[in-house]
Amino acid sequence: MLQHLRLLRRSVRPSLFFNPFASPTLRRPLLPPFLLFISSSPPLTPLSPSLLRHHALVVTSGHCTNPFFSAKLISLYAASLRPDLAPRVFFASLPANPLDTFLWNSLIKTHFSDSGFALSLQLFTKMLSWGARPNHFTIPMVVSACSELLELGTGSSIHCASIKFGLFSRDSAGVGSSFVYMYAKCGVLGDAFKVFDEMPVKDVVSWTALIVGYVRNGECEMGLVCFNQMHRLGADGEVRPNSRTVEGALQACGSLGALWEGRCLHVFLTKIGLEYHDSIKSSLLSVYSKCESPEDAFLVFEELPEKDVVSWTAVVGVHARKGLILDCIKLFRSMQDSGVEPDGIFC
Repeated sequence: MLQHLRLLRRSVRPSLFFNPFASPTLRRPLLPPFLLFISSSPPLTPLSPSLLRHHALVVTSGHCTNPFFSAKLISLYAASLRPDLAPRVFFASLPANPLDTFLWNSLIKTHFSDSGFALSLQLFTKMLSWGARPNHFTIPMVVSACSELLELGTGSSIHCASIKFGLFSRDSAGVGSSFVYMYAKCGVLGDAFKVFDEMPVKDVVSWTALIVGYVRNGECEMGLVCFNQMHRLGADGEVRPNSRTVEGALQACGSLGALWEGRCLHVFLTKIGLEYHDSIKSSLLSVYSKCESPEDAFLVFEELPEKDVVSWTAVVGVHARKGLILDCIKLFRSMQDSGVEPDGIFC
C-alpha cells in the first residue's frame, strides 16, 4: 500500500495553473498574472510599457506560439496605435500554427483597420498558400479591402474561393453583403444583384448595400424599387431599414425630383422614429431643396439642432430659385447673425 502511495505521489504533481480549492462547477485553469493581463486587458492607447513587459514574459515563458495569446497581443498592439509591432507577434507564432484561422484573421483585421487594404489582401493570399481555411469573419474584411481599392478582379477571385469553401451556406449574411457592396461600388450592378438574389438570408446590411449601390451608380429608380420591396418585408417583421438605408432612398428621391415619394418617406421616418437623426434631417432638407419645395425645406431646416453652411445654402437656395426674394434676404441675414460665413455658392 505504501509503495503504491509513493508511486502515486511521484506521478501526480501540483499544477501551477489549477486551483484545487475551486468548486467542481467553477474549477478551471489558473493563468499567471501576465497571461491574465494579455487575455483580459482593455485596449491601451498609446503604447503602454506594461504591454511590452507582459509581451516579453509571454515570450520567455514559452507561450509565444499559443495562437490565442498571439492573436490577443496583435489586437492590443493594433489598439495601442502600434500596428507595426503586430506582424512580429504573428510571424513568431505562425510556424507552430500555420492553419489557425483566428491567428490569420487577427493580423488581417489589424492591417484593414489601419487602412492597409493592400497588405490585407497580400496576407490573405499568403493565408491560402499556407493552407489555412478562411471563415465568415475573414471574407468580409478582404472583400471590403477590394471595395476600397476597387479591385474587381481580386474580389471576383475571392468570390469563387468563398463558394468553394461553402461560406455562402451559412446563416450569417455578412459574406454575401460584402460582395453586394463590392460589386456595386465597382459599378457591376448585375453581379451585385445576382449575389443578393442568391443569398439565403437577406438582412438590413445586404438590402442597404444594394439600395445604396443602385443610387450611387445613378440607378435611382431601381434604388427606390428595392427600398419599397424592403419596406413591404419590414411590414411583415422580416427586416427594417436603418438610417443608412433611408439616406440612400432620400438621395434617390432628391436626384429624381420625386417630391411625393420624399414626403411619403418623411411620414414613414416619423412613424418608425428615424426622423430625429441629424443625418436624416439633413437628407430631408436636401430632398425638399432639390424638389423645389421651400415650405417643406424650411420646416425641416427649423428642426435642425445645428445649422451649418450647407444647410443654410440649401434653404436659401430653394427660396431663391422659387423667386421668394424677400424670404431669401431674410434667411441670408439670419445666417449672418448666427455667425455662419457664406461660401462661394452664395456669391
